[in-house]
Amino acid sequence: MSAAAVEQPQHTLSAQGPAPAQVVIGAGLGFIISSCMQTFTKLEVADRIAKGTTKVADLASQTNFPEDALYRILRALEMAGIVCETAARAFALTDAGSLLRTDAQGSMRDIIQYMTDPLHYKVYGSFTDSLQRGKTPFEDVFGEPVFKWFFRPENREEAEIFHKGMVSFSSTCAPAFLQSYDFTQFQHIMDLGGGLGGIVRAILKACPKLKGTVADLPEVVEQANHAIAADGLNSRCCTVACDFFKAVPSGADAYFMKHILHDWNDQDATCILKNIRAVIPSHGKLILGEAVVPTHGTPHPAKLIDIEMMTFLQGKERTEPEWRALLSGAGFKLNRVIYTKSPLDLIEAVPT
Repeated sequence: MSAAAVEQPQHTLSAQGPAPAQVVIGAGLGFIISSCMQTFTKLEVADRIAKGTTKVADLASQTNFPEDALYRILRALEMAGIVCETAARAFALTDAGSLLRTDAQGSMRDIIQYMTDPLHYKVYGSFTDSLQRGKTPFEDVFGEPVFKWFFRPENREEAEIFHKGMVSFSSTCAPAFLQSYDFTQFQHIMDLGGGLGGIVRAILKACPKLKGTVADLPEVVEQANHAIAADGLNSRCCTVACDFFKAVPSGADAYFMKHILHDWNDQDATCILKNIRAVIPSHGKLILGEAVVPTHGTPHPAKLIDIEMMTFLQGKERTEPEWRALLSGAGFKLNRVIYTKSPLDLIEAVPT
């Protein structure tokens, strides 16, 4: 067999996609893309090139960042689909990159700031060792659960990054939820673990006859009151302090949770659901904004967020059969899954 005959299949494989070694290297260096995204969002580069192609020299001058380093960062982010080099050392935003503008509808800048915060590097540095010893990496590194750690005064800056990230994430989901689901069928919606109430405020704006309540920990709902007032929703929206592991407020015909149950293992999630089941009316509905993990090898962000849950908490992302079983064990029937144009889907359940 000639050398040419041996080399030909390798050339064909390369034309079809990355060589196996390139795939391995790309996967191993994923943290570098995260670091580049951190710089990109911190310097608000997307805002500076939002109007079209911009030279790296101009971006470097505006951000007081070394030009060559910035060029190399942008070149790496082109591989991730964030920017496109449209001329020599000049870049434009892709559609995905436009979501990182601070003024973009559904801006994802703040959630990426949280995802790439140096806090993550500290925790993931203990990833293998902690998991091998049966520990949650965050607790293993910092000595206490993540939510308790966030509420310490000395960690206020990190908590602010986290809360901004969650608000940002909600803003990407709310329009898709409203497009996919009819919330006008309800009279009163209870947003459990709603934080600043971003989702319920968006729903109330779109449904003028609907009333809402944001239920969360006392230190959280205090801030939610300001957001509700700023939106002029005081007449239709209120807050109530609660610990949903102990009890859930009654009075709503719709109970809503966005990305809450994925924080918890099955036992804790069942506890929350049973507390909702104790107060939800027979005609009421439970709506969960959660990712439904696809089976087989289908790519989905939930498969990565699942690792985040395992690392920072004791939670997990779930497949449809797992959601069905979880709900059934707490007195609910999974009615349907509504797939949306956001990172999260809507799971509708009814009491049995």
